[in-house]
Amino acid sequence: MWEKTVAVNLMGLIRMSYLALEHMSKLSGGRGGVIVNIASLADYGIRFNVLCPSFVQTDLFVNTTSNLGQLSHLADAAKQIEDKLGVLSTSEVAECVLELVKDETKNGDALLLIPKGKQYITFPSFS
Repeated sequence: MWEKTVAVNLMGLIRMSYLALEHMSKLSGGRGGVIVNIASLADYGIRFNVLCPSFVQTDLFVNTTSNLGQLSHLADAAKQIEDKLGVLSTSEVAECVLELVKDETKNGDALLLIPKGKQYITFPSFS
């Protein structure tokens, strides 16, 4: 039974994200847009936080320009963005993951991480 739940909740999310990307992407004639994923696990005592890192020094990132394929014309733009923003180490990302996991007061928080520092995104309070 859990396999069906994963198939619907996870794979459905992934498939719909790719489908939306295919139709919404400015690179394929779309106008851009927003994808919103909704979930609630509060009843189960599970916290949900988001980490938004900039570029991270991984094999995937290092090989970005060689993996651009049809988008190879964007290599220079990607390099300019990399030079401007900088690149995070995997340990910097791991430290922030641990922060979000260990601090039990963090629930529904979004942490932006760039080489120049980190910042929690402040959302309006509805109380």
